[in-house]
Amino acid sequence: MRSALLTVCAVVLLTACAAREQSPLRISEARKPSPSRPASPRCQADGFAWQSVVRRTALIGLSDAKELRIPAHGSALSPTPRLIRTLSARISPAAIEAGVRSTDALASLQDKASEVLEPIHTRLALHDPAERMTSKMINDSDAPVRGRFVEAVGITLVTGTFTVTCADATVRGTVTTWGKSRIYESLRCGTRDHLSAMGREAERKACPA
Repeated sequence: MRSALLTVCAVVLLTACAAREQSPLRISEARKPSPSRPASPRCQADGFAWQSVVRRTALIGLSDAKELRIPAHGSALSPTPRLIRTLSARISPAAIEAGVRSTDALASLQDKASEVLEPIHTRLALHDPAERMTSKMINDSDAPVRGRFVEAVGITLVTGTFTVTCADATVRGTVTTWGKSRIYESLRCGTRDHLSAMGREAERKACPA
């Protein structure tokens, strides 16, 4: 009986020792560092060549048509516009994967366009956050003016296509963004003379037929 008991204890002790010897191996394997990704090829920050840079005015905000009476040589608060489109400043994903830095592309496009542009990934807002807008419509005539009025807001949308050298290879891409300033236009329904293209679009969208 005693020899059988000793045999059982020896087996239990050996099993416990084996478990303690294996546990550090599991910890060591879990802490093994993952293989690092190869660094992206470096692109020439000053080597952007722009094939085309297109600027156009885009309508982004529009109010409902509001009935107003503006006294002679007086003013009235413009109707309140709302954002009517969504947009994010962006660069071609393939260019980023090839190693192009979005900040380098934006800086080069700003120099080309001679305008301060919104950074990549910026989401469109109705007004520039730095602005606090209270828009008024002014009546310079000697008679009061009455009608249905609309307030429109626009931006200067800029789209540029480029090539740049990255690790001895030519990479192509496109950047789409816009200028920081906003374009405001007040108009009266039924009057299309002297309106800009943005104003005519706003009149078509907001005014009753």
